[in-house]
Order: sequence, then structure tokens, then C-alpha cells
Amino acid sequence: MAAGNAFIWYLHGPNLLIQTMICILFAQLLLSLAAGGSTATRVVSTVTKPVTAVVGAITPRIVPLPGVIVLSIAWLMVARVALSMAALAKGVSL
Repeated sequence: MAAGNAFIWYLHGPNLLIQTMICILFAQLLLSLAAGGSTATRVVSTVTKPVTAVVGAITPRIVPLPGVIVLSIAWLMVARVALSMAALAKGVSL
């Protein structure tokens, strides 16, 4: 790897944000299944609200919130794969 490719933040930054959001969505899914209305669940739900709102807008209303969370995780994984492919096209390994 060339020295100039060591810290390409315009690729690594979004990759880290997507991975962080995936982990927080997993936490929200586990908390929503385990502890219904706790404070931790409300805080995590507030953090993930932008992602679940966008996915919820394109998901049929019959799908419950845990299903929307799973679909949010799937869409973020698709975005992460697309980002990895863009990075590989630039010759950068994420």
C-alpha cells in the first residue's frame, strides 16, 4: 500500500459510520426484543431514527418495527458493499 493511501478519510469515514450504525441497529433490535420501553431503548431509538425512518418510508406498513430494523441493517450492508467496491476501484483496501 502506498503511503498516500494509508488514510483516505473520505472512504474510511463513511465506512466507519455505516458500521457503527449497523452495530447500533443490532443493539436496538436486541433491546426492543428484550426490554420493551426502557431508557436505553429510547436513546438508541432516537439515534437510529433517521435510518429507520427512511427505510420505513419505503417498507410496507404491515412490517413491524423489528422487521424495519432488520431491513435497515440489510440496506446499510448493501451501502457498505457499494462503498467497498468504490474503494477497490480507486485501489484502496478498506
